[in-house]
Amino acid sequence: MCKPLRYSKYIMFGIAVMILLQSNSSECFAQLNATVFEDFSQFIVNPYLINPSATDSSYSFKICANNINELGLIKNVSRFYIDGDKRINSSRKNGFHFIGLQAINSKQGDYISRSRMQAHYSWFAQVSKKAFLSSGVSLGFINYAFLTTQGGTGGSDYAPDGSIGIHYVRPNTFIGLAIQQVFTSVLIPVNQSFRLSRLYNLDLSHHFDVGPRTNLAVYGMVQQPDKGNTIYSLGLLSEISNVVLVGVNDFSLRKTSFNLGVKQIRLLGAEFMFMTTYSIYHGSFPLPDNSLELFIVLQK
Repeated sequence: MCKPLRYSKYIMFGIAVMILLQSNSSECFAQLNATVFEDFSQFIVNPYLINPSATDSSYSFKICANNINELGLIKNVSRFYIDGDKRINSSRKNGFHFIGLQAINSKQGDYISRSRMQAHYSWFAQVSKKAFLSSGVSLGFINYAFLTTQGGTGGSDYAPDGSIGIHYVRPNTFIGLAIQQVFTSVLIPVNQSFRLSRLYNLDLSHHFDVGPRTNLAVYGMVQQPDKGNTIYSLGLLSEISNVVLVGVNDFSLRKTSFNLGVKQIRLLGAEFMFMTTYSIYHGSFPLPDNSLELFIVLQK
């Protein structure tokens, strides 16, 4: 009676690999070609996830970390990233350079893992009295790994990865364009190729003062793969008394996320921000478990 339970995880892995490696390439895209835009809900507070030209000249050093875990029956499914960048002053008035490094890992059960590491550079400058322009590039690699099980062999493959982007910034408005996965790399970790689709991103946000100490950000994101359907996200994020953050965003009939956080927490000469996100998935079957996302920022 114990044997079926003992070997159930190997059976489940075998079924997953069979689905992923069937000849229909669209399944490969659906299962393994997801991007950080879909993986992480809080791109509004770390736009480096979707556009390497994102900048914030209010700090000299910033490091972000984010972790997501599924809640419920699904085990060993998690996503994590850490991102750090440094501002470098420019000789040009109101101009800055930013350099940084980002590492991302997505673990899909005990045996499937997707990792990225990219260095990014961005440049920010004033172009008129109330307008600014930033541009950026990131370069690195991506890895797909299928770990070995008793039921079969595993494998791992690396490929170049990168993105380019631009942002137009006004006092309360941000408009960005980016291309991710510019190399359209092909990975072959287990005798089956997975081509990374080139992704075209458009992000917009506008900030309103809705009270003496309350600010509301309305934001949206649209992503068009060179092969596949358009996906999007729409959201609201309210900042109360320059401390409390409350928001909600929806992702293309895929999930709805609720955000709660605090900012400007000063400790040991640095400033911290914490945010938690609870996501409810919908619009697909079988439905994945809901997830809890934790985000922390340290900046000086």
